[in-house]
Amino acid sequence: MYKNIKNLLIIVLIGLIQTGCNNDTKPLRLATYTYSTNDRIDNLKPLSKNLEVALNRPVQIKSYPDVASFIEGIKSDEVDVGLINTLGYLLLSLDNKNMKPIATLKVKKDAVDNYKTVLLTNKDSINDLNAVKNKVNDLSMMFVAEGSTSGNLVPRLLLSSIGIKSPESQFKEVKYGGNHTSTFTKLIDGKSDICAIGSNEYFKQIEKDSTLLKSTRLLWISKEIPLGPVLVSNQLSKSDKKKIFDLFLNLHENNPSALQSIKEGWSEAKQADRFYPITDSYYNNFRTVNGNTTDLSNILNLFIK
Repeated sequence: MYKNIKNLLIIVLIGLIQTGCNNDTKPLRLATYTYSTNDRIDNLKPLSKNLEVALNRPVQIKSYPDVASFIEGIKSDEVDVGLINTLGYLLLSLDNKNMKPIATLKVKKDAVDNYKTVLLTNKDSINDLNAVKNKVNDLSMMFVAEGSTSGNLVPRLLLSSIGIKSPESQFKEVKYGGNHTSTFTKLIDGKSDICAIGSNEYFKQIEKDSTLLKSTRLLWISKEIPLGPVLVSNQLSKSDKKKIFDLFLNLHENNPSALQSIKEGWSEAKQADRFYPITDSYYNNFRTVNGNTTDLSNILNLFIK
């Protein structure tokens, strides 16, 4: 009997060793989402090489076609390390048991107009936010895309803060422009009375054509929008989590070209200088806009299919 127990223990021990080896060599799944025509895979390749060295295991990069499918991938435990946008994280956080935020890119202290939302109109009669509220039933509104933070979430929070809590039922019409450039172009072409886009696009367009300052009016510009987080899977070992955390926080010193590559994939990160440690509470300020409370949870629920 002793011999049988001994043999059984040896078999179990071999199985545990093999399992451990398999886990060590199993590829780390690094993921993000596609914006417009950029799947951002090339932007993450330098980072993936650093992760391979730090963790001593191969890294696979995946780009989901949009934020919604990225979130589904996270909930299906398909992602070990993820780079997601702010709206995507807030949506995930409504029911998040899979990953935790560990870091984000923050803009330099002297950065100006890095990542903000602008609300624009082509109507001479609309001078301010009060006019928008008072004439809402006669106006058409255009957001950028469902998954856009600066072009959908933030403007909806603003509208909520001034009493327009249901744009689809309060505006004459609500549409999506597709991306920031096309949304602004459609406003100029008269296909909407109001639009919300990222400030980067607005400032880029008026720099190219200053006459746009006369044909459009800036109604509101937001404060700087916190950038989306780096997420790590709860299933990773404590040791791996620590290595990943240290890698991101020291990337600006150890591999600045990898950091630059990431920044080039996210226009809103243009003026960022490094990754900073964060927790979920970093995103609490979305519950208040312009000093007024917003209906964040209900707004987020609009994006849940």
